[in-house]
Amino acid sequence: MRRIFIVVFLFLLLSIPKIQAQFEGTLGLGVHAGYGAEVNNLGGGIHIHFYRTNNIRFAPSFTYFLEDKGENMWMTDLDAHYILPVSYSASLYPIAGLHYSQWKYDASKGNGDSEKDWTKNRLGANLGLGFQHDIAYRVRANFELKYQFIKDYSQVFFSAGIGFWF
Repeated sequence: MRRIFIVVFLFLLLSIPKIQAQFEGTLGLGVHAGYGAEVNNLGGGIHIHFYRTNNIRFAPSFTYFLEDKGENMWMTDLDAHYILPVSYSASLYPIAGLHYSQWKYDASKGNGDSEKDWTKNRLGANLGLGFQHDIAYRVRANFELKYQFIKDYSQVFFSAGIGFWF
């Protein structure tokens, strides 16, 4: 009896890596909404999550912000996440990545000053922290807080999203 118990215990112990989720090579698509402190407005967009390994994920995204007083902005990010499981359905992940944005001002829609129209393109970097929670089979909610280092426009960006992975 004791030998059977030991054999079953060893079998279960050796099978633990097989019962963990395997994400390597999977792809996820989702939508998100967020708020940028410098642009001082709400934005929405799409994101893709590609798992290179079970813990390393690349996450390109695009976000467009609503126009306000002639100013508008859009951005695209290419972030990398390192997934740190907290529980069976929740994970934290640090964020590091590249940022590109376009800032525009339309004087005709502005506050009436005699300013001219302008467009500025900016390259930057992202650093932050994210949290994800699996809310159903292949459905995941995520929350991210990151600081975007952008010349003349550095900002804190918070987003919340929902995605599906295949």
